[in-house]
Amino acid sequence: MDSKLMIKYIDYFNNNRSKGLTMLVYDSFRGHLKETVKKKFHDSNVDLAVIPGGLISVCQPLDTGINKPFKDNLRKEWHLWMADGGTGITAGGNLNALSIVMCVIG
Repeated sequence: MDSKLMIKYIDYFNNNRSKGLTMLVYDSFRGHLKETVKKKFHDSNVDLAVIPGGLISVCQPLDTGINKPFKDNLRKEWHLWMADGGTGITAGGNLNALSIVMCVIG
């Protein structure tokens, strides 16, 4: 995500929301804080609230309570699967591509 993509997102957001005053809450990623982005939010009648660094766990509990444990467990399973051979190795010594069937049925 960068400021150009953020501008496109604001256009998408504006086309898919009920009009009126809206507030969006974002972290302090610099792409969210560019003047062009803040102006676009302002022109769209959207208030932008920024979560200061270090407070994500307080303001976005799903990130720490659900998303992080899920990603940690997924990463652990991925490493175990890869250590067990994963998809195997090609004749050239590279990893075989993961097929969509492997993604669905494991």
